[in-house]
Amino acid sequence: MPDQQPEYNPVVLGFSQASGPIDIPLRQAGKEFGRLPSAYGLVPVKKGRKNKKGLNLDLGKFIRERLENEGYNLKGDVLSFFKSWHRDYRSEFGFDPCFLSNINDPAVLVNIIRDNEAVLMDLMTRDIRADLAETGLVRKEIVNCIPDPDLYDTLIRILSKKAGRLDNGLKKAQVAAALDRVRAIQILKKAVAVLSSDFPFPDLDALKMYADEVAALLLKLPDSFHLKGLDALCGIRGTGVEFEFAARDASYLMLGKLTGDCTADKRNFQTDSHIENIFWTIFSWILDQNYQILKVYLDGDFVMKAHMLPLYISDTGISKTRQNIFCPHQSEYTILALDAVETVRAFRDDLPDFSRAGLLDQKEMVFDRTMAFIRGLSGKMGIQAVYAEKFSNTGWIRKAFEAFDEIFLHVDHIQKIDQLEDVYSLARDLCIKANWPPPTELFMEIQMKNIYLCPKNISRAPGVKSFAVIKGDPDLGIPMNKVIGI
Repeated sequence: MPDQQPEYNPVVLGFSQASGPIDIPLRQAGKEFGRLPSAYGLVPVKKGRKNKKGLNLDLGKFIRERLENEGYNLKGDVLSFFKSWHRDYRSEFGFDPCFLSNINDPAVLVNIIRDNEAVLMDLMTRDIRADLAETGLVRKEIVNCIPDPDLYDTLIRILSKKAGRLDNGLKKAQVAAALDRVRAIQILKKAVAVLSSDFPFPDLDALKMYADEVAALLLKLPDSFHLKGLDALCGIRGTGVEFEFAARDASYLMLGKLTGDCTADKRNFQTDSHIENIFWTIFSWILDQNYQILKVYLDGDFVMKAHMLPLYISDTGISKTRQNIFCPHQSEYTILALDAVETVRAFRDDLPDFSRAGLLDQKEMVFDRTMAFIRGLSGKMGIQAVYAEKFSNTGWIRKAFEAFDEIFLHVDHIQKIDQLEDVYSLARDLCIKANWPPPTELFMEIQMKNIYLCPKNISRAPGVKSFAVIKGDPDLGIPMNKVIGI
């Protein structure tokens, strides 16, 4: 947090079963709706521990247990719910949300699977136990005594050790080929589990939903199978700047810990411990189809994440309670909000004990390619404006945003589509289906609406914030003379 700020108390979004949409200061929300983590077993009752209430704890406990204990992925539940939600985002708000679900085009993936049908079918119909016993690479009695759940990992371990003991020659080549087959079958079995359908003839609706997950698995198949068309897939190969969307599984809860930002699951994992921890908000983010986290990799290393969501600008004028109201000709439109950009400790220029010079030397290139990717994504969605929150956990990111044109908007006019009614409804449905007590309210923080992240308060125009224009027309905002009082 910047120095000399008043008590951190931003207005957060909420939805209550009793009252509907809520815009409420964080401290007030904590007093009225907060719960003690010890009551949910999230922290032990400890003498001398300061009792601090948290938000979203009932839903948070449900989601954590489901993801961490059951190895669950919420993506299917989220996309299925929003598919039946009453909104037509294209006609009502001018954007297509499907491009926030998968980076990969499901139609391209379908063609790749069909083009490689013979290879995939051969792998999926092999009896690996009989296959290895017939070749004699692993003794039949050893193969048959391996329990099914451990089969592939055990065979990979056995064959890897055998390959390491052999000199180059026919035997080593046979072991290597067998090892590739076992690894490939294990990967394809995972694809079957993801899609809950056969492979290579999957349910097309499921494939559309899990296109990125299946693409990532196909990219892990050994090169020895020479699958056609894989160059058309997006995924992490370990070379250059690459992107993927955050999976809505247990790894989602750990992203803040990896970057050391304020969404870490425990404050002591934050690099900047003085900043208010908002881990509670990720339990609403993960259930929102329109809230997406883009993960950025450099040569296979995760280095940065960007939080994105469509927001509706309901009016670009300043508060109606003030004089000299600015009324632009175009006052209502949808933006793709870049709500936060955070980097790992090694990619920060203000942490000499952690930073890596090899990464920092490429920071401009990584940042430029990430902004280009986000501009391209917004174009696919049909959104013509991308505005970025300038605050970040990383100094060079904040400096990079200062180089863009800026636009001034009043935070009251930055609207979350449907507030949180949609996310709240999904949360209740999931809990009820699992025989879990449903939440009575739900909260989310959006940094774009948080004036406490401004470098300084603008006293002449309270509630007005400056954003970096990554794409779009900065003249659509409040004229600067209205902001600074000229």
